[in-house]
Amino acid sequence: MALAARNFWRFRLQAVLITVASMTGTAGVIVSAGYAAGGRQKILNQFSQLGVNVIVITPEQSRVVGGRARTGSIVTTLTESDYKAIQQSVTGISVSSPTVARVFRIRAGNLTKNTTIVGCTPEYFAIKHWPAAQGDLFDEAAARREARVALLGATAARDLFGDADPTDLRITINRVPFIVAGVLAERGQGLDASSEDDQVYVPLDTAMHRLLNIDYYNSIFFEIPGVEHIDSVAVKIDRLLQQRHNRGWVSNDVNDDTTANLNVNMPELSRKSLSHQSRNRDFQIQNRKSLIETQLASFGRLTFLVNWVALSALAVSSLGVFAITWIGIKNRTREIGTRRAIGARIADILVQFFAEGMIGACTGCALGAALSYIALRIIDERIGQPFLFSNSAALWEVAVSLTLYSTFTLISSIRAIRVRPLEALRSE
Repeated sequence: MALAARNFWRFRLQAVLITVASMTGTAGVIVSAGYAAGGRQKILNQFSQLGVNVIVITPEQSRVVGGRARTGSIVTTLTESDYKAIQQSVTGISVSSPTVARVFRIRAGNLTKNTTIVGCTPEYFAIKHWPAAQGDLFDEAAARREARVALLGATAARDLFGDADPTDLRITINRVPFIVAGVLAERGQGLDASSEDDQVYVPLDTAMHRLLNIDYYNSIFFEIPGVEHIDSVAVKIDRLLQQRHNRGWVSNDVNDDTTANLNVNMPELSRKSLSHQSRNRDFQIQNRKSLIETQLASFGRLTFLVNWVALSALAVSSLGVFAITWIGIKNRTREIGTRRAIGARIADILVQFFAEGMIGACTGCALGAALSYIALRIIDERIGQPFLFSNSAALWEVAVSLTLYSTFTLISSIRAIRVRPLEALRSE
């Protein structure tokens, strides 16, 4: 081993090449695995923000009036009576919240901006899993008395107040004064490309009676305890609303088993709603079950491609180590013959060249693991995804890399023991 260490430093170019090749392959595998894990976690975090087990009812934006289609008109058929009927008649709903929304001009001091004002109940933030970063969320008491309190999204708070805490300060929304109850935690851009951080949230009745003067909802959110119950609950809600709006399409002889098997998986982005089943519908029901499945399937394909690229890089680096050690042994044929002539055993030659190659491989793997930690942190910060670095996974990937490098190094070392002393001494 001492001779192998001296020769490793003696042939520095070969040592550097082996170290760099093994470092590149190991770092590539670890970075790709960490990148894939961080991307998956980012998608799961976005699902958590959206509310995974959620059904959303919205008015249909196109209606048929007098036998002719009218597009773009305001639909006002989703009312409080519909909401109460669903709560009383449909089982399997844990939390719910109607919402209304409209763009208004808000003012804080001398600063103004146009942004979306969302009216909702306190349960809305539980559905979204959305805490307050500063101050507190408004409660049921504030909602019942139609209090003029507002929760600012993180971006809206920065635009109006900078880095200062706006809690208990006054703003005006469409010239109506409100007190800032708090600032919501920053969420970032969602899967539907919307920025909830730029919105302002007020109690539902306050928005309907003090700002909008309306008696209908723009949407209703229902949270379901489990994903497996989303389809059946969605069909029950759909049947109830069809009956209430006198547009029944589901016959009375449809049993629960048939209803549960109906396909009502509508991703929020693709807008595949139950409106395909009836041309005269004035509402649509959406859930995110299909969105989750589609996103995870797409990410699975991306992960496969990333891992394939990483394995290709590892294979190339392993072949690089093999080529370097193979050429190094060929160039040292006279040295091998001399050592064999003075009494070196085959095992001594094998151990020497195998140890020389593994010193560089082990050094490269250690440097690759350290470099991958730094590179992965920089990459995750640049693209805005969670930094995930598993020590156990990194050790496993280093072990796989060392196994490949040692295999190719051993193959090259076997070439050294096949050199005959007389032929080696005659070689130039």
